[in-house]
Amino acid sequence: MSLLHQERDRFRTGLKCSRCGAEGHAEWEENSGVSSQGPMGTLIAISENFTQAAARNAQGQPRIVCKACGALHPD
Repeated sequence: MSLLHQERDRFRTGLKCSRCGAEGHAEWEENSGVSSQGPMGTLIAISENFTQAAARNAQGQPRIVCKACGALHPD
């Protein structure tokens, strides 16, 4: 029995803190989830100016927080 490996699309989104202006990016990989806003992704990397919060948003996606000032990045 052989297993098929299906590549998932990866994409990068820009991040900019609305409070202090810090900039960075997040890298995502598509997963099988879909929300009212479209396909969902799994966070696989985040630039050093931001971090992943322990809490998730209403769609179950990770929340992103600015390390410099603690502001929550909008969904």
